[in-house]
Amino acid sequence: MNKLLINLLTGTVCLTVFLASCQGKKKTSHSDEVVVVSTTAWTAAYAEAAGAKEIIILAPFEMEHPSEYELRPGDIPEIMDAGLIIYAGYEVMAERLQKGLGIPQEKLLLVDTDYRYETIEKSVMNIAEHLGTEDIARENLVAIRKALDDGRSVLLNKNLSGKPVMVHRFQSSIAEELGLIPVALFGPSAPEASEIAGAAKKDLFMIIDNIHNPVGQPFKEVLSDKGYVQLLNFPGRNGTKTLPDVIRYNVRQIVSE
Repeated sequence: MNKLLINLLTGTVCLTVFLASCQGKKKTSHSDEVVVVSTTAWTAAYAEAAGAKEIIILAPFEMEHPSEYELRPGDIPEIMDAGLIIYAGYEVMAERLQKGLGIPQEKLLLVDTDYRYETIEKSVMNIAEHLGTEDIARENLVAIRKALDDGRSVLLNKNLSGKPVMVHRFQSSIAEELGLIPVALFGPSAPEASEIAGAAKKDLFMIIDNIHNPVGQPFKEVLSDKGYVQLLNFPGRNGTKTLPDVIRYNVRQIVSE
């Protein structure tokens, strides 16, 4: 009888210890185990929206042209140790990432970057599928869609929706998403004399330039009575970190001009 009691007590203690150890284990999502290297703050913002927790950004926030960042020796160990490397394809470093470092192709993830909601949704969910964070990504996409919807409402309330604009090619997506109508595109190269002369004949509300590659000042000179703004693509300036931050910043620039 005593032996039976001892065995029962021993079993109870073992079971209690086992359950306690199970309860003490932290459940981690796949993203907690994956270090994500992003080429720029823009691809990093996509990774953050997808649910990535540990993100290393190669191009410094303060760079005027983040896509022109060239890899440095100190970047290589971080790249090689990464679980996932996110790039957009237009970066100077893209070719070296694809061919020059011997990185396994399954670690490289090419995403599209602009401010059309469809593009954002596709790229964010693509990253999330690699991280196993689809639920987090869907929640963040709701916030991104709300930022765009709120921006459209702000422009509508200011009677700016449907206004014709001349816009830098790299800012056409956000202009369209916010309800503006691009009637002329320019950039990324400096405008030619014929383009500048043609701009003077256009009925425009505003010139929208790209803060990372501004080339629209000549149009402002011949359209001095029109508004002129420089919008963001890459987060980092003026306290922006996320995609909604950039959207809200750009809306403020448009309505304040």
